[in-house]
Amino acid sequence: MQVDSKNQLTKSRMLLNIIKKSIAIITLFSVMGSYGQKVLNLEEFNIENSEDATPIVIEALNKCKEEGINKLIFPKGTYHFYPTFATERYCEITNNDNGLKRTAFPIIDFHNFVIDGNGSDFIFHGKMIPFIIEESTNIKVTNLSIDWKVPFVLEGLVVANNFANKTFDIQVNSPYVVQFGHLYLSLEREDSPYERKYGKRFATMEHYNLEVGQNIFWDPKTMAPLYNTRLYNMPEKGINAEELEKGLIRISTKMKKLPPLGSVMVSKGEYLKNRTSPAFRVFKSKDLEFKSVNVHHAGAMGLIAERSEDITLDGFNVVLKEGSGRMITTTADATHFCNVKGTVTIKNCTFENMLDDATNIHGTYVRVNKIIDEYTLAVETYHPHQNGYLFGEAGDMVQVIDQINLQATTEPLILKKVERVNEKISYITFDKPITNKINIYDGVENISWHAAAILENNVVRNNRARSFLISTPRKVVVRNNHLSSQMASFRITGDLGLWNESGPCEDLLIENNLIENAVYGGNGPQSIFLIDPQYVDKNNFEGKYSRSITIRNNTIKTFDSSIMLAMSVDNLVFENNEIIQTNKYKPIFPNVDNLRIVNCNNVVIRGNTYKSLDGSIGSLTIDAKSTDVKVSKKDAFKRKPLKN
Repeated sequence: MQVDSKNQLTKSRMLLNIIKKSIAIITLFSVMGSYGQKVLNLEEFNIENSEDATPIVIEALNKCKEEGINKLIFPKGTYHFYPTFATERYCEITNNDNGLKRTAFPIIDFHNFVIDGNGSDFIFHGKMIPFIIEESTNIKVTNLSIDWKVPFVLEGLVVANNFANKTFDIQVNSPYVVQFGHLYLSLEREDSPYERKYGKRFATMEHYNLEVGQNIFWDPKTMAPLYNTRLYNMPEKGINAEELEKGLIRISTKMKKLPPLGSVMVSKGEYLKNRTSPAFRVFKSKDLEFKSVNVHHAGAMGLIAERSEDITLDGFNVVLKEGSGRMITTTADATHFCNVKGTVTIKNCTFENMLDDATNIHGTYVRVNKIIDEYTLAVETYHPHQNGYLFGEAGDMVQVIDQINLQATTEPLILKKVERVNEKISYITFDKPITNKINIYDGVENISWHAAAILENNVVRNNRARSFLISTPRKVVVRNNHLSSQMASFRITGDLGLWNESGPCEDLLIENNLIENAVYGGNGPQSIFLIDPQYVDKNNFEGKYSRSITIRNNTIKTFDSSIMLAMSVDNLVFENNEIIQTNKYKPIFPNVDNLRIVNCNNVVIRGNTYKSLDGSIGSLTIDAKSTDVKVSKKDAFKRKPLKN
């Protein structure tokens, strides 16, 4: 028995050693990860003592590519990036401004690569795109914050207004220029170290002035746009400025109502010139992860991705930097995805104080400019911000969309050839004849490049415009988000009139979200759920645009009346939602019905509750073109008779 016990003990010890070695091997591979084990720490480059980190980072990235290094680590700190020694690259960026762009992080043709900021703050100067990620795979960016020393917006506190003279005065701390009665944003790099080192010539080349435009007024008490903002709309032209003293500017212009004292005028510059510098530009890349990243400011979008696959944002926050005193984060969308496929995952993110939407997921139609022959079309981009965008390549599947009803008029077609003429015009050749199937100004949609999406556990607040714009036929799940935006919380649309954004929803689930006091801008009437394809003639259209939309188990706190406008949906479910009327603001459109169903089929409305302040029941209108609409007798929303 004693020998057996010793043998058993020996076997146990051997087994324990084997387990320990196995754990060590597993741990080693876990540490190595899928990216390998070659690491470059920027301490080796003495980056902590640099005045301009740009040339150091570019040198380090070149070293990583040449030597197969898989991970670049920053020692924790604050780093400044200037455009003087930045890499230059011409970029055609959809929904942004095209041009020659400078970047400190040219992630071009990188694979299996990690950039770890280790909690660092990256401060940019002038017109730069911090990260350009192109033709790369399996990239992770983590643990860093992006900001600009001089913002791309002018913010001025309203300190006086004169109703008789139709003027108001603003106190401005950010850089500005007043010339010949015009007010300009000034992004001159006044703090550039190259002023001291090399003289003013370098700095002078890297600044520009931008005439004020696209103005909106903010409320510093709520840190959001003013309630009923439309009352304070300013024209794009005809704004006269007079500098009374340094930092004090008198504005005279035509407005319905002068801004109240204590509000903040925000201007991002004249249209088609104010989207120069997104924080992240992603193009033709795959398997990307952005984790624990803060974008405090950018002169366009926080992240714009196109022609890419499988992108995850986890803790990618577009948020004000604490103590900055600023009102604005990004001057356009927090995030934007165009002609992306695979799955877009956005989770655990906070998006606040943007001058546009939290996210927009869509394709883009090109329009038929000319029919060349039975197989070939000349197509054009329409909106100037889409010039040069990559619509498709040989092998992609497309379909033609009727400009009047936004309905497919052809079976799916394969692109055999795409020949670019210039940034607006391309020739596309199909695998099948298209004779008598296409009209001038019809749209062509790339149905190969649409994304599925998961949007969960996010916060959207205090931004101009919408929370989520979703235009994709792939499966989308939106759940457990807390939303409060100036316009619609959700917009599902498509158009061939302005932005030409494509992709009707065909499998969308919106559930378990908390929506609070949205739609306070006064434009509209907007709706919290706005499903509205943009027909040429809203009174004369046919067919269904979207299919299979379910909105359930959401809590909706609202001061106004319009909750949902659903147009041209086949298979719509609105169920078990709790609507609570608040007194946060005075209703702007009190006479609009709560739910409006237009040209829909197979609609179910059931299990919803509505707690109004005056005890009234919810209102529901269903137009004559809608069919097979089922409303539960116990539902809070009661159908109103059609008006003659």
